[in-house]
Amino acid sequence: MSHTAKPITEKTDAVQIGTGDLYADLAGYYDQFCAEVDYAGQCAFAVRVFDAFADTGGRDYLDLACGTGRHLQEMARLGFNPAGLDNSPAMLTQAQSRCPEAQLMLCDLAGFEQVEGFDLISCFLYSIHYSHPRQQLAETLRRAWLALKPGGVFVFNTVDADGARQQHDVVTRLQTADAHLTFTSGWYYSGQGEDLDLRLSIRRQSAQHTQVWHDRHTMTAITLPALKQQLMATGFEVTLLEHDYDRLMPWDGNSFNAIVVACKV
Repeated sequence: MSHTAKPITEKTDAVQIGTGDLYADLAGYYDQFCAEVDYAGQCAFAVRVFDAFADTGGRDYLDLACGTGRHLQEMARLGFNPAGLDNSPAMLTQAQSRCPEAQLMLCDLAGFEQVEGFDLISCFLYSIHYSHPRQQLAETLRRAWLALKPGGVFVFNTVDADGARQQHDVVTRLQTADAHLTFTSGWYYSGQGEDLDLRLSIRRQSAQHTQVWHDRHTMTAITLPALKQQLMATGFEVTLLEHDYDRLMPWDGNSFNAIVVACKV
């Protein structure tokens, strides 16, 4: 999903100002920043969840906040009919190039209107938290329920609000042909309320100039018990799993990261 970011340019002889949209400015680098993300492993896990929980007979798949389409491409390879949505045109352009057969939608998470169109819906990389405030999150869950066929499954990962304060910044460095890039991201939570800040910083250094993009996006903080209650109120049957893409393990109630399996019964 995209954010609004105002680039700050420092000590340079040749200044290049970005567009004001971090994800549009740097969409070409996004996959390299996410090089350590195991998209294939996440998709294989989603298929195991589907095989274990779904009861639809179809393989129509929707990825929420699909970004550059890495999940779409892998799920198509695994025999699913892919569709995706994102609110960044730059991301969707790359997704269409990567997965030409995918049906793509430009909209926010709470903006899609499909009814009983999908057997499996996913939302990885903690993107469910982009639905803010809590009312928007509830709407996203409602629309996901409507979009699933009876017996369909919605799978996504999440962080408990109480654990967000214990998360550390993640720093990724990338050397390109003409510049060195440093990408820093981290959650910040006060411990009260529903505002969970995602702070991003990207520094691009070349021989000619240095650019710095700073971005701050307010996401939704919610505890796992409260999220489960909201899903059940929406109509889902809910199973919480450990945040482990190698196996299906019930959540032990102690960890702050979990994978949610929500079934439309």
